[in-house]
This record gives sequence, structure tokens and C-alpha cells, in this order.
Amino acid sequence: MKTTFLKQTPHILIYSRLLIAVYFILVAIFKGLQDPITVSICIIFAVLSDVFDGIIARRMKVDSVHLRQLDSKVDTLFWLALLYVLLVMENSFIRSHAKEFFILLALEITLQIFGYIKFNSAMALHTYAAKAWAVLLTLSVLQILSGKNAEIIFYTMFFWGLIAQLEVALIIFKMKTFKVDVSSVFKLKN
Repeated sequence: MKTTFLKQTPHILIYSRLLIAVYFILVAIFKGLQDPITVSICIIFAVLSDVFDGIIARRMKVDSVHLRQLDSKVDTLFWLALLYVLLVMENSFIRSHAKEFFILLALEITLQIFGYIKFNSAMALHTYAAKAWAVLLTLSVLQILSGKNAEIIFYTMFFWGLIAQLEVALIIFKMKTFKVDVSSVFKLKN
């Protein structure tokens, strides 16, 4: 029983982020739910669940291409839902940094399309640079929600996001066959 539950834990953690994304959309729609502390707690839980789903999946030997792709898709939905709730709750910050958000979104969409065209499959690279970007993105969002000056952490996150996306582009360009979990362009083996 314990082993069965542990084997399902990665899926539970992934789907918990999907539920948080739905909650974020509800927060954006219903103004009475707009509590920065609750949203911040959800963000922290989601990021921790993202860390532990992979660790548990590898330890329980249930990691698979499907699970990694599901993880990436849900992560994308989570971050898009969070961007939507930020647009509602912190409209002035998001609007004043719309160009940077647009650039990062456009890069993400372009790379996903390019990867899908090249390999006929959804990309799920999980690079170290992307993981660092997720940490910076989390810190940036928490700083924005706190109402304090978020410029330094935001631009650090933005430029690191560009670096992470550049690495993903290089990996997709250099990969000859489809792979998931390519930790770095320097570790890519064809």
C-alpha cells in the first residue's frame, strides 16, 4: 500500500499544480479571493511539488517520457495561470513590464513549436538553467506580491530567462533524436 501510494505521488504532485492553476484563475475572476498571502503559499507549494515530483519519480523508478512531458505541460499551465492572476492583482507592475513578459512568452511558445515540429513531440528538457530560472521567477513573483520593489529581482529573472531559453534553443538545434531531461547543452550527447 505504501509503495503504491509513493508510486502515485509524482502524479498527485503534478496534478496539485494543475489544481493550483485553476485556483489562480478563480482568484483572478473573483476579487474576494485575491489574497497575496494565500497566493504566495500556493506558489511555494507548487514550486516545492515541482522539485519533489521528479525526485520521487526517479527514486520509485516510475519516471517516464510521458510523466516528464506531463510535468512540463502542467508547469506551463501553472505559470500562465499565475501570470493571469498577477495581471489582475498587480496590474500596474505587469503592464509596465509587458514587453519583458511578452518576450519570454514568445520565446517559450516559439521553442515549443520548433521542438514539436522537429521531433513531433512536446519538449521536456528540464535544464539546470531552466530550474534556476524557475527559482528566480518564483522569487520575483513573491516580491511583486509583497508590494515591495521588485525591479532588481525581476530583471535578474528576465535576463536569466533569456539565457535559459537560449540554452533550450541550442539543445533543440543540436539534438538529433528526441530526449527528455537534458540538463545542459554541455551534457548533450547524440
